[in-house]
Parts: sequence; structure tokens; C-alpha cells
Amino acid sequence: MTRNSVISTRWPVVKLGDVADLCLGKMLDANKNKGRPLPYLRNPNVHWFNVDTTDLRMMPFEEHEDDRYALRAGDVVICEGGEAGRAAIWDGRISNLKFQKAIHRVRPASELDARFLVHRLMADYLSGRLADYYTGATIKHLTGQDLARYRFPLPPVAEQRRIAAILDKAHVLRAKRSVALAQLDTLTQSIFLEMFGDPILNPNGFSVRSLIQLVEPSRPISYGILMPGPHIESGVKYVRVVDMKGGAIDLSAIRRTSDEISRAYRRSLLKQGDLLMSIRGHVGRFAIVPKDLEGANITQDTARLAISGASPVFVRECLRSPGVQRWMAKHTKGVAVRGINLSDVKLMPIIVPTNDQQRYFTNAATAVDLLREVEMAALQKANVLFASLQHRAFRGEL
Repeated sequence: MTRNSVISTRWPVVKLGDVADLCLGKMLDANKNKGRPLPYLRNPNVHWFNVDTTDLRMMPFEEHEDDRYALRAGDVVICEGGEAGRAAIWDGRISNLKFQKAIHRVRPASELDARFLVHRLMADYLSGRLADYYTGATIKHLTGQDLARYRFPLPPVAEQRRIAAILDKAHVLRAKRSVALAQLDTLTQSIFLEMFGDPILNPNGFSVRSLIQLVEPSRPISYGILMPGPHIESGVKYVRVVDMKGGAIDLSAIRRTSDEISRAYRRSLLKQGDLLMSIRGHVGRFAIVPKDLEGANITQDTARLAISGASPVFVRECLRSPGVQRWMAKHTKGVAVRGINLSDVKLMPIIVPTNDQQRYFTNAATAVDLLREVEMAALQKANVLFASLQHRAFRGEL
């Protein structure tokens, strides 16, 4: 049984193609496209519930294409690839806006509310049910044919609007928490740059050391476990790159490996206060090890930096600065999987202000980190509430 069949039957089940007009956008082809240049939407312009028009591009459109690729206020735009199914409602703020082939335009009939549809798509995306309509093994697409056969229960329009209004309020709460977190993520770096400037340009003339000179000699810079194996409930915790978020470690999904595997990589065991750095894939993520991960381990995609010659929080923000990030980018190699060698990590330049300056900055950054933890906990609660409301709403239990 696929997830397609696991849907409520309280309301009649419809196919999207039966209650809306669907159209895929125009193919971008510089050699064939003719006409007058007009702004158009791409996949990156479409976010959940929001269309970002700050980075629009132009494409030639002929007069006979105006109606076919036109967007009206109230149209739903849905991503064909990328985060396939991501959707928003166009509000008509720009006249004569068109859309590219990476976007589906869905024009709901009178029996379908646009906001209800976007909430329904988000719920099915988050639950994984929307994946039953994807095409492609590695790169997932939501073709026009598959989107047209997308099935969901359809309550009366008045009930659709009531459900959408309730979910809108919960979504706004989540969005506010996300914005607050994003602002806190930039605040610490702003304080750093205000106090110390770009570490590479070093306008204040601080002394500069290689990262290896600030690491405890008995615990050298090391990467972790190559193959952690299956999750073992009573095993040793280990940190993955995906667990490193916003300068901290998300403990909610930490996995565990066997004692035997961890002992084989005891060189990379963690202590509270260690600084972690991602060195493969998403190069340049950082996190401070909390007390809960004392004695844990890391994977091969992460380097442990046992900072002893400076404040770990200060070093974290120095490494996160735009100048040092550019330095890392120049030393990152690879095509399919990008990575930076430990030999280069050891040579990363770190400015070293006085202990008092580092202490003052660390106190300010720690205060921001505590605020971030509070906002993160609030966001997690908002996400749980939103998921619960979605589940109840689409089962007709609100």
C-alpha cells in the first residue's frame, strides 16, 4: 500500500487536475526564444507561502505566449524540481510577470481555495506522501502529469478557508521564530566584525597564528569515524555535519555507534568546549561541544579542534568571518564532494587579540547563544503545534 491510499475519506477525494488548470512554464533557450524581454519566476524565487521578487531575471516572450505564461493574483506557483512541491500564492504585485519551466502555474477552480491547496501540499511534503508523485531516481521532479493526478480530500470551500486561516496563524508563529533565529545567527558575527574587523585584512594589527598553534598538542586536529555502522541505542554518541546548526549542535537526532568502533577512533573523542568544523560536503560549519557530548565522537566529515590557546567561541567566530570563509573556499577541493584537507585546516590564520578582549567578546557571544537556545526551543514547540494542527485539520478534526 502506498501513502497515496492513506488519506482521509471523510471528504470526497479529488485529483488536482480535476479542480484546477495546470500549466508548466516556458523553457529557457537563448537560441530559440524570441520576443520582448519580460521578468519571470525561477525555482529559487518560490518559497513556502512567499514569492521572492528581489532577484528576477528576464526572458523573451512573444505576444502569442502572453496568456499561456501569464500569472494572475491568486494563482498558485509550484516548484517542479529542487524541493519539488514547494508552493506559494502569487499576489499580483508585478504586472506581466511570467514563469519558467521549473515552475507550475496552478489556477484553482471555484471549488478549491488556493491557501488550502498550499497548506495541503506542505503537509504532504513534510509527511513524505508527496514523494509518491515524484519522477526520477536521484533528482526528483514533479511533472505536470504527476501533479495533475495528485489526490487529496476536498472539504467544502467554507471549511477549506477555515482550515487555511487556522494553519496560517500557526505558520506565522513559526515564521517569526525563524526570522528571530536568523537575526541572532548574524548578531554574533556582527559583534565580532565590529570589535576586531576582518581577520584576513586585520585592520587592528593583531598578532596572527596558524590554527594548529592554538590547539592542545596532546589532542591534535583530527577527523573522525569512517563508517559508524547502524545506530546502536546504548552505543557511543557521534556528531554528523547535519547535526551542526547555527554554531551549536542539535541533540535531537544524535546517533550512536558501537563502543568497538568508537575505540578505534579514540583520537577524535570529544570534550566539553571542543570546537568542531565540517570539512567535507558543507565545508565551514562550526559548533561548540556541550557537556552532553563529553566522550562522544565525530564522523570523517568533521574535524575536532581542541582549542587551548584562545577562547573557542572567539575562534569559532573568527573562522565564520567572511574573510576566513573566503580563505577556506580557496583551499576547498573536489567536484562531486567538496572538502578541505587537514593540512590546510592547520594553517588557517587566526588573529589573537588580548585575553581581556577575547573574554569580553565571549561573554557577549555566549549571551547571544543562550538567546538562540531559547528561540530554538520555541521554534521546536511551534513546529510541533503546526504539525499537530496539520494532522488534525486534514483529518477533519479541527
